[in-house]
Amino acid sequence: MAENRELYARYEEALLRRDNLKREAEHYRWDYVSTFGGLITEAFELKVECIRLKKMIAFCQRQVNLGRKVEWAGMTAAVEEEMTEYVTRLEAMQQEYAAALDAKPVSAADLAKIKKAYYRLVKKLHPDLHPDLAEDETVKTYWAQISLAYQGNNLARLEELELLVAAYLESIGYADAFPEIDDLEAKIVAVEQEIQTILATVPYTYKFLLDDPVSVRDKKQELKDEIASYRKYLKELEEVLAGFQVERTLS
Repeated sequence: MAENRELYARYEEALLRRDNLKREAEHYRWDYVSTFGGLITEAFELKVECIRLKKMIAFCQRQVNLGRKVEWAGMTAAVEEEMTEYVTRLEAMQQEYAAALDAKPVSAADLAKIKKAYYRLVKKLHPDLHPDLAEDETVKTYWAQISLAYQGNNLARLEELELLVAAYLESIGYADAFPEIDDLEAKIVAVEQEIQTILATVPYTYKFLLDDPVSVRDKKQELKDEIASYRKYLKELEEVLAGFQVERTLS
């Protein structure tokens, strides 16, 4: 039993570290978006416009090859249908950038409270630590809300959930007993592998870029150069499109 408790403690620690790293990774993602999102969005917007013009040019060339006249309405309708995916992606990027700029910083004191509240909830409700509660629909709902509040640094909601969870567990007569979990060693290894993956991949690795002022400067310059390149290409495409005779029907 002592060995199981030691393994359980290691498993609990690994789960907490993994979840905290996931939260940190999300924080770095938002920092990345707020730092570079304006330039990234501008570059992608120009890219989308270049793609639109290339599709217009291709449409014009096909019509010319078939000996048909090029009508503006028909061309734009055909091209816009093909552009739906790109426009949707651009709108999502614009919304994410706006959300990142609106995000409010969290104080160190509140961050400490958030971690402690989450730790207390993990001990009571984490589905990996309490497999006997894992299929309870109310518990599933609460855990989803806990995860969302933790990722969003929502201290007030975590504190509310602590009260709700305590009341629910009491109502179902759930004793805070030591849970039986199978294959603890294998589960610890799996979580530690998750941790290594988080540390080695985006968005967590944005940390190293964001912590280096020179790298931030270079990244911004790289994006500015990309924007200048797209602007130049856009003008070239506009000149090519202008070379086709396109009929515009007045309504």
